[in-house]
Amino acid sequence: MEWVLWWHWVVIGVLLIVAEIFVVSFFIIWLGIAAVIVGIVDLLFAITVSNQLYLWSVLSVILLLLWFVYFNKSKAPEVGQSESEYAHIKGEITDIVSKHRYKAFFELPVLGDRSWVVESNEELKPGDTVEVSEVYGQIIKVKKIKG
Repeated sequence: MEWVLWWHWVVIGVLLIVAEIFVVSFFIIWLGIAAVIVGIVDLLFAITVSNQLYLWSVLSVILLLLWFVYFNKSKAPEVGQSESEYAHIKGEITDIVSKHRYKAFFELPVLGDRSWVVESNEELKPGDTVEVSEVYGQIIKVKKIKG
């Protein structure tokens, strides 16, 4: 049953890697890389088809685990941990939404946008200058800048 040649694995691997471009799951690429590695190992050591399938399965699992454990660290800050990134960004209160909630426009983007509904423990009015004091998930807390 030696009908699977080394270059079959390389072709399948390249097709899977190219398929990743269209699927964009960042899952298929690891299966493709494992297939290319199996093709190279088969070229060098002429292993049996059952060993090729076993090697491909093991490599696929290892590469996926490496991706999820080591390389796929979330870039998004954890809830309550992003205030240092946005601390002291200044903005201006543009409108009052409700008690302690206001619309503000910031000089730099905060969480990807410059306009936000913010919260404050202080009484604010339109035109007040504020700065980000805390970011908790999608809640932006501000404090008034004295002066």
